[in-house]
This record gives sequence, structure tokens and C-alpha cells, in this order.
Amino acid sequence: MDSIGARIKYIRKLHELNQVSFAQAIGISQGTLSELESNKFSPSVETLIQLHQKFEVDYIGFY
Repeated sequence: MDSIGARIKYIRKLHELNQVSFAQAIGISQGTLSELESNKFSPSVETLIQLHQKFEVDYIGFY
């Protein structure tokens, strides 16, 4: 199973967005996104909600 960071990066690449644009779309900084994609920490509930709302991502896919 892919890591949460890999799944977030996949969603970003699927929508052909760079880290800055994707981070802005979900309300986080580019640095935070980079750390999420590197699995330095897990996304907050707020970030998961934004991913769901903006990119129609299923919550279950993250846990």
C-alpha cells in the first residue's frame, strides 16, 4: 500500500499541478506540502477535508 505522502503526490501529479499551486488550492504552504509528500508527518483533518472538497478524494484512501 502506498504511503499517505505518495497518495497526495499522485493526486497533485494527476491534476498536473506544481507544489505551489496544489498547496494553495488546499490551504497549506508549499513547505508543508513538501513535508507531507515526504511523509515527515500526516495531514491534518482540515487538509484531508480540503483534498476531499477540491479534488473529490475519498477519505478512506488515506487511512
